[in-house]
Amino acid sequence: MGSPSSEHVRRTGTTGIGQTGIGQTGLGQSEVTDVVIVGSRCAGAPLSALLSLAGIRVTVLEQARFPKPVLSSHLMEADALDFLRRLGVEDALRATGIRPHQIADIRLNDVRFKQPFPLRFDDLGGSVFLRRHLLDDIVAQRAVEVGADIRMGAKVVDLLWDDNKRVCGVRVREGEKEYDIRAQLVVGADGRNSSVANLVGSRKYNIIPNERSYYFTFFEGADESIMDTFVFHRFGDRMLWSGSGDNGLYLVGVSPESHEREYFRTETEKGLLAHMRACDAIADGLANARIATKIAGIRSFEGYYRQAAGPGWILVGDSGHFKDPALGRGIGDAFQQAQDAAEAIIEGLPHGSERLDANLARWWVARDAFFEGHSWLAANLGRAGAIPAAVTEAVRIRQMSGDLTPFFDLFCHRTRYDDVFSLRKLTMAAMSAVRHSDSPGPVLRESMTQLLREPVRRWRRRPSQLVPAELSPAMPVTVLAEPAEKTSGDNVPLPSSTESTEIIPMNKDTPTPSDVTTELSEVTA
Repeated sequence: MGSPSSEHVRRTGTTGIGQTGIGQTGLGQSEVTDVVIVGSRCAGAPLSALLSLAGIRVTVLEQARFPKPVLSSHLMEADALDFLRRLGVEDALRATGIRPHQIADIRLNDVRFKQPFPLRFDDLGGSVFLRRHLLDDIVAQRAVEVGADIRMGAKVVDLLWDDNKRVCGVRVREGEKEYDIRAQLVVGADGRNSSVANLVGSRKYNIIPNERSYYFTFFEGADESIMDTFVFHRFGDRMLWSGSGDNGLYLVGVSPESHEREYFRTETEKGLLAHMRACDAIADGLANARIATKIAGIRSFEGYYRQAAGPGWILVGDSGHFKDPALGRGIGDAFQQAQDAAEAIIEGLPHGSERLDANLARWWVARDAFFEGHSWLAANLGRAGAIPAAVTEAVRIRQMSGDLTPFFDLFCHRTRYDDVFSLRKLTMAAMSAVRHSDSPGPVLRESMTQLLREPVRRWRRRPSQLVPAELSPAMPVTVLAEPAEKTSGDNVPLPSSTESTEIIPMNKDTPTPSDVTTELSEVTA
């Protein structure tokens, strides 16, 4: 078995990855590389680029063909933009016509403030919306430029195992042919319905069922007055976020609760427009705008962690961790995981499998610790009803102090959840909320529930029973052939999904429920 030929790595020009046929040259029955990455979106593509820059041989297997739309909030915060700048794609980003947000308009119940983002000197902006089919293509193109072998239309159907029950490669199907690729490490970056996670038997923990649905779309013709401002309003049972995107478009996302679930299924556009018009920050600015893209929605999901590392494998991005989209951290957190995993792989790979597996076991533990606070914050924002009074009051107290920078930095991992919402601060905020409430009884009961829940979240729910040493990898699994692709009303192929996620066609006056499903990839905010 020889190493993959350099012929498999093709530089791409303006035609795009999906049209150049990367990795479609004559393939043998077995190949050898250093790392196989399954999935080439917000976690897999940047990881492949970072590893390739370090001189590691990487083969990326992507079932879709780019550019291909995927359900997403399309939101990136300052840290994600900084990551892309350091990755070397700033010019490609700007070529899409993005307009990074400089101002934030935030409302949390009756607390509201509008101010410039507290940016660092080299930040491109506080946040931005960029459609995922453009972003995914840009990052994948960069990965190819630095040496990654990306193969579109390549489906992993099984894992290879050595005599020590360590994953040592994958079996791949491209069209009618199958072949093996052997590697020191297999990375699952293939989303919530990860094939790699299923094949290794990775278990979920800290599962949080959703209490809301999410719908997104882009408008064209938005007024200039709202284009530089990111809006996030969470009041009562309503939640809305919006801002300028690429090519002059403007994104609006809304989050109805369960009592509006059926209405949104049958009257999606009317429901979204009603929520949009109830937001004074954007109603006037979108008065003469019109919907320019399909409305995408996700109605049923769960937040979770998965066992993220085992002998010869890891899971990155949504494959290993997914939180409520309310926080808008999907893309940025996928980048963060890719960066941290790359460091562990680069250090461990030259020293053999034992060192590599130990590094990645530590990476898994660090991942959970890094994201745990943001998971709780996302759950608070994504719960049904109003935000807990203690959380809102904690933000009000910080607003009155004149320093909201830690609050803004929380959304781009420049400060920790405990620094902004420590138990002490939440307790003081709860007392203040009760003292100033017209209905202190309900506020006191809610605050007591919140304060009792926080220690459980912070200490008792850590998965000590799932330490890396106790992992038992699944035995090889035979995977059946993929069912025929479903298509939308426009005959655009969409991947199958077992979850209740939908794309609603907007080419009719009154939307109707759609049987079309798609996968929510790394992001969803």
